[in-house]
Amino acid sequence: FKERGSLNVLQQLPLDKKKLGVVVASIGNEGIGLSYHGAKLNIPVIVVMPITVPIDKLQRCHYFGAKVVVQGTNLMEAQKYARALARDKGLTYINGRDHPHILAGYGSLALEILETTPFLDAIVIPVGSGGLAAAVATVIKHQKPNVLVYGVQPESMPTFFNSLESEEMATLPTTNNLADAITVNAIGCNAFATAKPLLDKMLLVKDDWIARSMLHLTEREKFVVEGAGACTLAVVIGNLVPELKLKNVVCLLTGGNCDNVMLTRCLERGLAAEGRLVKFRVGVRNDPISKATLMKLLANGGYNMHRHYQDNSWTQDEDYFVEMRMVCETKGLEHALELKRMIEKAYPCTSIFETEPFNDRRTCPCYVRKQ
Repeated sequence: FKERGSLNVLQQLPLDKKKLGVVVASIGNEGIGLSYHGAKLNIPVIVVMPITVPIDKLQRCHYFGAKVVVQGTNLMEAQKYARALARDKGLTYINGRDHPHILAGYGSLALEILETTPFLDAIVIPVGSGGLAAAVATVIKHQKPNVLVYGVQPESMPTFFNSLESEEMATLPTTNNLADAITVNAIGCNAFATAKPLLDKMLLVKDDWIARSMLHLTEREKFVVEGAGACTLAVVIGNLVPELKLKNVVCLLTGGNCDNVMLTRCLERGLAAEGRLVKFRVGVRNDPISKATLMKLLANGGYNMHRHYQDNSWTQDEDYFVEMRMVCETKGLEHALELKRMIEKAYPCTSIFETEPFNDRRTCPCYVRKQ
């Protein structure tokens, strides 16, 4: 959806401004969109990115011909630098998340949804600075006022949620999470003023459920979706919206710009959250028979060794042990519980499970706010 806003804002520029070029601050996707369409329209683009941006997104902007400047530790600092750069060079500064023409471009997404899903009951939208939520909610509520519009944010970065709670624009220190594309420490003033009276509910979701959502989309739907886009499905599989059962619901999967390293980490975290990857360490005597006994125990239980590491420097009292650090693949939560019981019975004094995803609650421990 970012390229919709990027194309619209570039097309609305006066001819003299197009020749000079534009400056935008970005943490990824809006910079990529402006770089792509800037190249198509022969408009010079400078993208200012904070140092926390994944290398893959930075390289994509380079690939499309934009000049990339790395400045600041978060989006707010990058925006300050971008404004100063535009003022000094006489270029046009574009707020990639809150410019009115950007939001108007985003709104075209809602028009297509209404056209393809005429019996829509609800729509769930990922929320960062709030631009997409504001644009989509405006179109949806104008065309079909009875359709429910829900927003969702990662629990560790509830900037828009807190702003709705306090009824004024809030800022938060940046924290890392799986939904990096909507991890912003400040929201857009246009987006906030527009979305505030239109959102029916705002939800928060934990990283574990975002990871589960990404895993589900990859395994079942064969979609590569980044954490920000997967937030919407996370509230559904996490049972945060039981009132939407048997309803026609659209979950916006807003992007797939997830680099390979992050994607692998997210998928493994999803497997761990479902109990399908279990990490533990166990001390065994440093001899071939003891090690073989442990491996045979795992093999007989039907567990697959995902990876392991052997620490030969671990001692206890006068007995020399080796610490085996293992990550095992299981069939699911019940199989993982059997692994825990089996290892603790066989090695009661030396086994430690570092991550214990042994909680069979299938609801998401998040917060819900009704407007």
